Amino acid sequence: MLEKLKAIVKVKCPEADNKDETRGAIFIDAEEKVKFTLENGESKSIEIEFDVKDVRKVEHELAVHHLYTPNPLSALIIETIILDDIDLGVILYKGEYKPVYPEPWYSDEVDAGRPPKEIIGDPESGKDGNAPLFMGWEGVYTLKFTTPLYEWLLEHL
Repeated sequence: MLEKLKAIVKVKCPEADNKDETRGAIFIDAEEKVKFTLENGESKSIEIEFDVKDVRKVEHELAVHHLYTPNPLSALIIETIILDDIDLGVILYKGEYKPVYPEPWYSDEVDAGRPPKEIIGDPESGKDGNAPLFMGWEGVYTLKFTTPLYEWLLEHL
């Protein structure tokens, strides 16, 4: 049996001195649901509906991909995620962000003994502040959840 869930992902591109756009996409369980584009200083609430198997303790994954930003002053910021009318709030900090660092910057940093973090965020404790929600580099923010959703929410509140 399938359960229909609704997600609202609110994202923004911070105000900067450029007119560039930031592009992203939202995936559920590795399936692309929607692509979006944000102009400098713009916020968007993106609503998607999706089906998940109504099976106990099946893990699912909501991913926000920061696909493209031509200017290093731009970023993609996740302001909030709402699942089935419930704002996940601090639960979002249990997600993780895997940046894709540009070359040759990444190699230069590693060679200088300053390797950048491969994963930003701490899914176990959620104690890495808002770091996983600010995607300054292209990359992927991932939040894992299980169904039934209400049981997962009770475990993580």
